[in-house]
Amino acid sequence: MSIRVLLLFCLFGASLATAAENSVAKSVVVTDWPHWAGPKSNCTSDETGLLKEWPQEGPPVQFRIPVGTGSNHPSIAGNDLCYAQLDEDSLHETVKCVDANTGQEKWTHTYEVPPAYTVGWGELGVRATPTITDKYVYSIGTFGQAFCFERATGKIVWQQNFREQSPYLDGTLKGNGNLEWKGFNGSLIPLGDKIFLFYWQGGNPAIPAWAKTDVSDKMQVFAYEALTGKVAWKFEETCAPGTRGPGLVTGNGLPIQFQNENCLVIHGNRQWKILRQADGKQVWNWECSGPNEAPAWASGGLKPVGLNLYLDDLNGWQKSLVECDFSQADPKPKVLWTGNEVHEAVTPPVIVDGHIYGFWVDNREESWALGAKPGKANFSLRCTELMSGKMKWSQPGFKMGLSMSAADGRIYVRSHQTVTLIEANSSAYTERGKLERVHDLRNTGPSSQKGLLDWNMPVISRGRMYLRTPGEIICYDIRAAK
Repeated sequence: MSIRVLLLFCLFGASLATAAENSVAKSVVVTDWPHWAGPKSNCTSDETGLLKEWPQEGPPVQFRIPVGTGSNHPSIAGNDLCYAQLDEDSLHETVKCVDANTGQEKWTHTYEVPPAYTVGWGELGVRATPTITDKYVYSIGTFGQAFCFERATGKIVWQQNFREQSPYLDGTLKGNGNLEWKGFNGSLIPLGDKIFLFYWQGGNPAIPAWAKTDVSDKMQVFAYEALTGKVAWKFEETCAPGTRGPGLVTGNGLPIQFQNENCLVIHGNRQWKILRQADGKQVWNWECSGPNEAPAWASGGLKPVGLNLYLDDLNGWQKSLVECDFSQADPKPKVLWTGNEVHEAVTPPVIVDGHIYGFWVDNREESWALGAKPGKANFSLRCTELMSGKMKWSQPGFKMGLSMSAADGRIYVRSHQTVTLIEANSSAYTERGKLERVHDLRNTGPSSQKGLLDWNMPVISRGRMYLRTPGEIICYDIRAAK
């Protein structure tokens, strides 16, 4: 072969390699995970180019950093990773920003809180996941201390005490509040120029008799100005006895366009309600009680799952599919099916290729507290056809705590000390990898709480899986080989 021919061959081969490399590069999608439940608030990422199967030892660890107690997962945006924790003394909470590539600290802010035992499940630490925007980081602690930080520096833009807005939370009840109150769980996620949080006071059978007051059973929605943290408006409604609200101190509602205005769909008092974002005025509602007068309430709120299709909880904790066209003056919701056994109060399900993957409580006697006996196998993972509500398969043997997320045709399932990579396969339960004993049991409180510390869903962002355990954040490299 002549030198000229050899050179042409090498150049041709190089061009093919470059073309192939560019093709691979274009097929790989990396995304941020900037707030709770991911970029679309559905526990799912559009990330591609990830490992389809894990080696026996699991994916390689890129870094691990020690963390305090928290049932919030980290948020990722660009090179920033933010999380919040209850410190070791149980009298301080801390918000931190670290480098998402190395775990090296960028900035931190610590503040005082009441003793953790003054809230239910006190040893779970900070509940709400921080939110990262282009310029700011928003965070709220267990007792309602809310912050807006400059993302680059950690400088405080504003701070407010959201606990002051509700008679049920302001400390006027016996013992500085009700021990059944679980603290502020809803993340601060700006929608336009406002942040929305839901409150529920009274009407909860879990409230002991000594904590009852003359406060009426009410549901409340507060809108806070995203740039100041000040109250913009409040929606309040007295509820029917025994009605359950949208959850205590949760958020955020489903943003929609209704009658050419920015609105918010919320679920409470056995209704879907549309509130106008500008002033909180209710402009539409739908009575949505489930069969047999079951309490209609949603742990996770409405989930868009297709054109004019929404997944919700209309039958207690069981799933329903509702068809509703919010582009119409009268949307006229229609329940397509209801009663599917997916338990959102445990962890939100994920939806992949027209199927719902979620957990159900197999043994309610042992798991009624949703945190009891974490070593027991009380739950099954189930695959359900979205349009029909028909269950395709059920796999038992999962343990509390539980969480899941999805990306690139795979589901990342957390089941107390174990992470399993599962193929999104509606025909059969198919494992593609497993990490066992990711962490040891940490003596952070009563045994009924230890299982809950695994509620932090795996975060899939920029070719990595970030896993928060009771004592660490572990970053795994899950990129497929080039």
